[in-house]
Amino acid sequence: MKTTNLITIMRQGGAVMWPLYALLVITVVLSVERTITLIILWRKHEPVIKAQVEKPLSILDLIAMIAPVLGFLGTVTGMITAFKSVSEASSVQLQVVAAGLYEALFTTAFGLVISILATIASFALDLAIGALCEKEES
Repeated sequence: MKTTNLITIMRQGGAVMWPLYALLVITVVLSVERTITLIILWRKHEPVIKAQVEKPLSILDLIAMIAPVLGFLGTVTGMITAFKSVSEASSVQLQVVAAGLYEALFTTAFGLVISILATIASFALDLAIGALCEKEES
């Protein structure tokens, strides 16, 4: 049985996977940092300026918008690769087309997963910031 890890997926997805991977890392790091910050602020019971705490969440919103577009760019590059392989082949076989389609599907799926994660993280952190600010007001 063939094992699949993140590095293998990155290689199979082509060049567009690397910026997508960077967006994934930024999403995870920013989500963890904001969560830790909110926990610390919650425990300290200090006044919180909502705009300052919310500001980094706009990066998550931006990632949620950019990731699917990059994924679709990977789809286009994968299709270009597939059609180039077909044009260069003396006889068209499924294996010739499959490599490009494989790349296209990986980047699309990865971009959508990153977008979903960034959207959920942004929403959850926004709820937590709202609850923290309501606590401060009361």
